[in-house]
Amino acid sequence: MSRRPNPPLPNRPFGLLIVEGGDERALCEAVAGSTIWSGLSCWTASGRSDLRTLAMLARLDPGFIHARSVGLVLDVEEDPREALRLAQETLAVFGHTVPVNHGVVTGQSLRLGAFLAPDGSTPGSIELLCKQAVREPKLASCVDALVQCAQPTFPTRALAAKGWLNAYLAMLPEQQRIHQAFDAVKGGFEASHAAFAPLRSFLHSL
Repeated sequence: MSRRPNPPLPNRPFGLLIVEGGDERALCEAVAGSTIWSGLSCWTASGRSDLRTLAMLARLDPGFIHARSVGLVLDVEEDPREALRLAQETLAVFGHTVPVNHGVVTGQSLRLGAFLAPDGSTPGSIELLCKQAVREPKLASCVDALVQCAQPTFPTRALAAKGWLNAYLAMLPEQQRIHQAFDAVKGGFEASHAAFAPLRSFLHSL
C-alpha cells in the first residue's frame, strides 16, 4: 500500500486529526471552518486498514509532544461494531483504554475521540451526510428519479450513497468531486448545513 504524504507535526499546541481518506479530509476542512482548521494537523490514511499504522507513526513523530488531542474520523461502512473496534484499536495507540463513545472527545493531558460517519450506528459513510446537504434540491430529485429508473445494484449501502453522490456531482454545471464540492459558487454542498452539525461539534472539540 502506498502511503499518502503527511506533513511533520507542528512545533506548537495542536489537535491531531486522523482521517481514513482524502474525501473525509476535504469534508472535515470545509465543515470545521478556517479558524478551527488552522489549529488542527490532519493526517490522511490510505484507507481504513492503514489507520492504526498511521497512528503509530504520529505517536513517534517528534512534534507529537505538542498534541493536545487526537480525533479520528472514519466511515461506519456496513458494520458499526467493526468500525467501533477499529476506532478503539487506533486510539489505543495513544493510550485510550475506555470504550469509544461516538463523537465524544475525552481525557485530560491528551484528549481522544472518534467520529464514525454518518452517525456512529447507521451503516454508511460521509456521503450520506453530504447527500443531506446538497445545494441543488431540484437536481437531487432528478438523481433520485434516475436511481429509481436504473435500479442499480450496489453491494453495500455506503457504495449506493457514493453512486448517488457521484451522479449528482457529475450533473452540476462544473463536474466535481467531493473535495471540490464545498465551493459555494459551484453549487455542491452547503458546509454550514445542519446535517454536519455533529461532525462540526466534534472537530471544534479537538
